[in-house]
Amino acid sequence: MHTTKAAAFSALASLAATLLSSPAVQLKHYGQPRSVCTKETATKRTEWSSLSTAERKQYISAVECLMAKESRYPSGEIPASDNYYTDFAAHHAEIALYVHISGSFLSFHREFIQLMEHSLHDCGYPSDMGLPYWNWPAYLDAPLNQSTLFDGSPSSLGRDGESVRWQGNYVISAAEAPMVSPIFEKGHIIPPGSGGGCVVEGPFANTTLYLGPFPADLTLTGLPDDWTEKNPHCFTRNLNDAVLRLLNNADRIENLLAAPNITNFQSQLNAIHRGGHVTVGGPMMDFFVSPLDPTFFLHHGQIDRLWTMWQAQDPATRRYAYNGTNTYMNQPDAPEVTNSTTIDFGVLGEKVTLGEVADPMAGRYCYQYV
Repeated sequence: MHTTKAAAFSALASLAATLLSSPAVQLKHYGQPRSVCTKETATKRTEWSSLSTAERKQYISAVECLMAKESRYPSGEIPASDNYYTDFAAHHAEIALYVHISGSFLSFHREFIQLMEHSLHDCGYPSDMGLPYWNWPAYLDAPLNQSTLFDGSPSSLGRDGESVRWQGNYVISAAEAPMVSPIFEKGHIIPPGSGGGCVVEGPFANTTLYLGPFPADLTLTGLPDDWTEKNPHCFTRNLNDAVLRLLNNADRIENLLAAPNITNFQSQLNAIHRGGHVTVGGPMMDFFVSPLDPTFFLHHGQIDRLWTMWQAQDPATRRYAYNGTNTYMNQPDAPEVTNSTTIDFGVLGEKVTLGEVADPMAGRYCYQYV
């Protein structure tokens, strides 16, 4: 049974109030401030293709290690999350309607991928290496299924899904339109990708997923009551080079970095962000459980990288610049976010304020993009 739109937004407002009023606590492990954070001591986050073959394999091995660990959710709470890795997707689903197209989008995802980076280090990924990122414009000269990301080799993230004939065009729905505005509007047609079926080659092939899939229309109503129950299905992809060329090209990145204020930056970022998700397809297109595909963390590494670059152009005015509320599409009557706005990371971590996650090279963080 699905919740009503009114009930969904009532619950959203209630949780937002809780998040805003909860006191922040110090993360006991990685989040303790470092005594010294310099370019020399900072963890280095590197573009995927710039990693050596051995380094890419180390990353894949660490992700597989997380997939082999038990879930952190109490027994029976979210049966569909059956391991440590999918807990990230489960929490993302729980909080998705607060941290997308909202004032906390950038801050939430910065801490979210940091928690993944820390988890990878606990699984043997070298402590001086950060989460890799996916610099989209560097992948426009050749098909994605030939790239180091998706060529299906042992040092890739696996291949495209099996080709599905006659899958048809993808039509932008009313629910998805806000995510790709102003580039696409409701009814816009996107050519089909090259896959669409199960991933059967390379790392993460033949994986059975239990969370989702959830249609985009649920952004208007909230998840169904039984969303936590297991729904076994294969891991799919549907690579779409045309979308990447249109939404994630160098000109769009240049314009984004030239944004005069945070409002304009966020507005331009919407379609760029969604572009990466649609480019990969499969669970990456799922608004709620997109972290099921390991590509998610490289995609959001790039988004955090661009926000970091934009902040660094004028730290005095941009470091703590926010726009919007703690609700999806900034619902009426919700308070504007501030430095003291708190986000709860549940089983993944702890509560942090937006102010605590504003600087990658201070406080709880010490990382840089290279």
